Amino acid sequence: MHGLLYFSNSTVHFGTTDVNAGVIHTPSHQANWARRMRCHRLWKYFALCVLLVSSSLHAEDYDVDADTGFRMERYRAPVPESVPGGITINTEFMQQAMANKTLKLIDVYPPKGLGPDPLSGEWLTPEIRESIPSAVWLPDVGRGFLEPELEDYFRRNLAAITNNDFKTPIVFFCTSDCWQSWNASVRAYQWGYTQVHWYPTGSDGWKEEGGEVVIVPPVNFLETIEISAPQSQANNVFPNRARVLLSDNDGNAIDIGEVTFTAASDGQYAITVNVESDKLNNHFLSMRPFQCLDGAAEWFCYQPYPYELKQVVSETDLTDLEYQLLFIRKTPKEFGIDAWNGLYFKFSQHDDGIWRGQLLEGDLNVLQSPPEKYSRPINLSEFIEADTALRRFTEITLQPN
Repeated sequence: MHGLLYFSNSTVHFGTTDVNAGVIHTPSHQANWARRMRCHRLWKYFALCVLLVSSSLHAEDYDVDADTGFRMERYRAPVPESVPGGITINTEFMQQAMANKTLKLIDVYPPKGLGPDPLSGEWLTPEIRESIPSAVWLPDVGRGFLEPELEDYFRRNLAAITNNDFKTPIVFFCTSDCWQSWNASVRAYQWGYTQVHWYPTGSDGWKEEGGEVVIVPPVNFLETIEISAPQSQANNVFPNRARVLLSDNDGNAIDIGEVTFTAASDGQYAITVNVESDKLNNHFLSMRPFQCLDGAAEWFCYQPYPYELKQVVSETDLTDLEYQLLFIRKTPKEFGIDAWNGLYFKFSQHDDGIWRGQLLEGDLNVLQSPPEKYSRPINLSEFIEADTALRRFTEITLQPN
């Protein structure tokens, strides 16, 4: 930079020139430059302030009520990294705890709907909850404010789950970014439970890591859960897993899939049914795809139940399982398939502890019209016991793995 004299209106001015750039900087240029530098510094200061404020909000301000310690509204929002009085866990910890059976799992997911029916206690919701196996679902108990009835529902079921032992390790979860699981953890700690865990990513994080989920029913609002004893102490009502076998009159069996049973609540079990076999061949019949056990004088074609089920069974009611093992019979000469020739296996437990399905015959055309959600439209009073001498397969068996 070198000084330079120049003349303007008979006044001598002193400016500078940048020799390398060949630019002359006049006082007006210098003033503009100074203003730009001041603005630049102001913007840097403003950005720093925004950053500091944002960091402060992220660390401290989550709209938690100062008096109660609970989040009172907008339960689906980013959550903190920790919970007062509890231990925050990740999926790896949860997997280990599940393997070692060291935690009682409590799902507090709030479903859409009208809440519990005041007369029956059934939760009026169109949602099906896919949760972590062995979890007990207590809907909506993670609200910031609990009405007396909802608080009683939470307290007595929590006492049942822990067998009134305040040192029982328990974990609360929901979905990701769910304040209800955070609130429930805080409340349990305030009630005196000393081994409270919080799984903030919930069933979402569990599924993202490849964890299995099962359909769980909500605990009836007017009842208290009965924790099922381990299967070794519960007369093995259902096995954990069972192969599905179709048997003929000669005792020959074909393996067509698997059923898993997961103890839920109130003597109920969540089920997952997978019908799959290399003996089932694809056919296009009456403008629809079917998988059939063919290659004989009578075909058994699998009819998947096309509507939603709760996927729950009990010792006295296996209807949801039976609906997922429907068949239609046909002969190879018949061009299409007729749902009038429907086949239904009605399960009962035999003296040897094995569950077997008795073959009934009837009309499955009722499945053409969508029923009310979770209803069971097949009327078994219109079915008859099959003539086993005429049928290719006569019994279905659940063979424990």
